[in-house]
Amino acid sequence: MQMGAGGVREWARVADDALAHALALPVWSAGVEDTREALLELGRVEARAAALRARLLVHAEEIGAHQESGAESVSVWHARATRTTVAQGRAVLREAVALEGRPDVAAALASAEVTPAQAKVIVDAVAEVPEVDRDRAAAFLLEKAGSHHAKDLRVLGRRIWEVLDPVAADARESVALERQEARAAQRVRFSMVEHDDGTMEGWFRVPVLHGAMLRKMLVAIGAPKAKRAAEGAGSYDPTLKTPKRWGQALCDLLERIQDKDLPDRAGCGATVVVTMTIENLQGQLEQAGLLDTGEKISATAARRVAARAGIIPAVLDGVGMVLDWGRTRRFHTRAQRMAIATLHPTCVHPGCDVSASHCEIDHDPPWESGGGTDLTGKPRCPRHHRERHRDRGTDPPDD
Repeated sequence: MQMGAGGVREWARVADDALAHALALPVWSAGVEDTREALLELGRVEARAAALRARLLVHAEEIGAHQESGAESVSVWHARATRTTVAQGRAVLREAVALEGRPDVAAALASAEVTPAQAKVIVDAVAEVPEVDRDRAAAFLLEKAGSHHAKDLRVLGRRIWEVLDPVAADARESVALERQEARAAQRVRFSMVEHDDGTMEGWFRVPVLHGAMLRKMLVAIGAPKAKRAAEGAGSYDPTLKTPKRWGQALCDLLERIQDKDLPDRAGCGATVVVTMTIENLQGQLEQAGLLDTGEKISATAARRVAARAGIIPAVLDGVGMVLDWGRTRRFHTRAQRMAIATLHPTCVHPGCDVSASHCEIDHDPPWESGGGTDLTGKPRCPRHHRERHRDRGTDPPDD
């Protein structure tokens, strides 16, 4: 087939037509050998198409192919035209530029000797190597690509110095890991959103160390042996998929965290307080428990967590008064602080809405006048606490 200046475009059309024709064919009659070979051929088609797309994207950048469309860049134009996000469009262009910067890897992809995923891993790994050693690193990884998938290649890429410079490998790897960890620390993220179906959903990104720690914790808690030991024989469901099992283990982990291991906020630990009646705690009444963060939980959940570290029940008597939690002393105990915060959620100074968790506890009546360290104390923000003591001619204690 003779092609002119628009040859690449024509070939793309021919390939698209061929695939459309293939999709119209029935596959039920294909034998084992034909099915296998067709799948392998499609893998080669995918690799060659990725190589051609990278080449065209770089060319589009060079000739400013986006300008007539009104888009601000080739990546934005391509994202809109292919109905992907702008972030994806930028990532695709960035990967294309990096691939074209390594002709050896681009050629391997074009000949379907490597997959698109393998090519990306090799390009990324070689970029971490000093320029003088990059050709040797690429040659080694390309050779290993024939017998290693992308994940294994990534591991080899991290240990490339054992091949390039075995003597100094440990020192170089240490430096590379420190750089990687520093970058990872800057990319740490965590976010949560509450849904209206009684769940919260989150997303996080942490360094590999902390990810490995979390994974080991979840595996240990969700293991069949641990589940049976905690809940008895027959409690482990072998049909549960891993994501669900790990989700259950995460919930269990959060309930296991010890309050003593968490930092204080204004004298109170990072503890969730569940407000409930004494009848509710004893199972005589089915009434929702109120968290100090504003959410509600069922009576069953409230009773389950009441005895576990990290969540403490603020038990009310029949008229809704908090029962006395702590003993008398000069400074209010943590238990007393949480009970007072339940009675007074914010600073008691008129018009002040500072949360009780950020307040200090003021004796009422004053300690100097014989006031006791009990639940008559009032939360006051540091500014209003100082003002109150200044008016009385006394210094506020450091509590």
